[in-house]
Amino acid sequence: MSKYYRLMIAALAATATLALQAPAYADPPSWSPAGEDRDEGDRPDDRRDDRRDDRRDDRRDDRRDERRDERRGERHRDRDDHRYGDYYGHEGHHYYRGYRGDDWDEDYGVVSSGRCNTDAVLGVAGAVTGAIIGSRSSSPEDRGIATVFGAIAGGIIGNAVGDAIDNGDRGCLGQSFELARIGRPVVWVNPRSHVAWRVLPLRDVSPECREFELRRGYGGRYGRERVVACRRGRGDWAFR
Repeated sequence: MSKYYRLMIAALAATATLALQAPAYADPPSWSPAGEDRDEGDRPDDRRDDRRDDRRDDRRDDRRDERRDERRGERHRDRDDHRYGDYYGHEGHHYYRGYRGDDWDEDYGVVSSGRCNTDAVLGVAGAVTGAIIGSRSSSPEDRGIATVFGAIAGGIIGNAVGDAIDNGDRGCLGQSFELARIGRPVVWVNPRSHVAWRVLPLRDVSPECREFELRRGYGGRYGRERVVACRRGRGDWAFR
């Protein structure tokens, strides 16, 4: 073997020896801190996906907030668009709007015909009035009708007629105070006392009080006077 080939073989052997002795630079395991950095750096698509998901969640939250604000605005507009005595629908139900914005399921004829149905009123008003006067246990939110509490205005065709008022009359009065509009009278005849009533709203005195012309008749005698009734709470009216 020539000297040239011996030198080439010796050089290759030395190079191989140095390569075997050099330290190995392996990738660190993924569970190590260095490995975590490597994984994050090696997956830029994951960070883009996370940012995309965050933006999608933000848009979904914005749309939900917008829908909630729209529903709230519709409720406020619905309340502002209706005055007392209006019959309107909301969320699948129909109501009559009361004087201070309370909703009533029934008008008992006060708005629809101008004639209060005393027979329909008596059962509801009797139960409500008895519970409130007797034990104060009736919840205002549960009342199906407005009523008048306390003494009725005196001096109208004698005490005998004044004493004849019952819960049916009180219910018709209360519901008239809540729903009847100015200039639109409400009438009824009590089938038990045979007293005829006529309630005519004259003006709205304040957010709580209204003025009425109140007439009663019995046995051919009639009396009339002006009264002011004030709202003390939902379904609770009294003469001032």
